[in-house]
Amino acid sequence: MNKIGRGAYTKYDDKDSKMPIGTTVAKPSFVVQPTGKVALGPLFLMEKMTRGFNAATANWRYAMVMPGGKLFGMTGSKNSAGLKFCHDCHVGGEDNDYMLFLPEEVRK
Repeated sequence: MNKIGRGAYTKYDDKDSKMPIGTTVAKPSFVVQPTGKVALGPLFLMEKMTRGFNAATANWRYAMVMPGGKLFGMTGSKNSAGLKFCHDCHVGGEDNDYMLFLPEEVRK
């Protein structure tokens, strides 16, 4: 979480609140291979854009970077359709500006 969104994220508990424009969240991931070996997975990014950027995603821009650094896709750009699954999942957090929160005790 960048500095723009950190304060709002750590205190976020109001319904119908909005994250500040410019909030950027980066979430690394990993995959477990059939052999049990753990490997680096994609890096998932989301950024709160200005009103009018993309009403279909509530003005969130999603991006996914593959483990070698290659961009898989980005909302409104390369392979935007391939990232539809990001917002489809975040719809579950619609009342919280599409954010999905960790328990409060670990939001630091």
